[in-house]
Amino acid sequence: MVVTAVPSSAQRPVVYPESDGAPMAESWLQAEVIHMLKTGFVRVLRGQPGVVVGGDNFWYPVEGDPTTVVAPDVIVIVGMPRIPHVREMGSYRQWEHGGHPALVVEVLSPSNTAAEMMRKLEFYDRHGADEYWMFDPEAGTLQVWVRDGVHLARVPDAERGHVSAATGVQVRTDGLDLVVHDPDGTHRWGTLEAEVLAMEHALERAADAESAAAAALEEVARLRALLDRER
Repeated sequence: MVVTAVPSSAQRPVVYPESDGAPMAESWLQAEVIHMLKTGFVRVLRGQPGVVVGGDNFWYPVEGDPTTVVAPDVIVIVGMPRIPHVREMGSYRQWEHGGHPALVVEVLSPSNTAAEMMRKLEFYDRHGADEYWMFDPEAGTLQVWVRDGVHLARVPDAERGHVSAATGVQVRTDGLDLVVHDPDGTHRWGTLEAEVLAMEHALERAADAESAAAAALEEVARLRALLDRER
């Protein structure tokens, strides 16, 4: 287990573990959804000041209390005055790093219980997450909560379509699938395999366009040469 010892007012430093040794996902399906969400948020939010996207990273909201901790499958943190290098940060110690979670996402696994998920909802409500998604990839169900004043409030019919106030992305379900689009609605997020295929197709189209442009330039040069001879 990786840990970080942080000095406290007491003589002994408080130890904040950075890993529990458990895998990030229990199934291939769960892992694919988590990867899709994390990489999508990284891409959409890249370059925005004070924003960090994490996955399965420990979040400690209370200084001096390493027992109050949770590791969301995906977390979007905003308002950080300085973004530490990945080698520095380890866990997200909110009082130290600043900012707050704008969005947390849980992708359910077969072992998750209703009691466990209720505790997580209460944790996110109590410790200031602006928005919370819970998606069950086996059942294809999506639940969304958004902070309404003091508490997180359930968004009705989120499965039919929800625009994230925290990030601007659009989310809904289609059958068993979680469908997420960029804020402008143009790009649908895909699995790693789908994203790689889309990139390959884009590169193929670019290569075809480059070849077509080169052929067009050759044709223009040929026609100019003919025109020069006729003159």
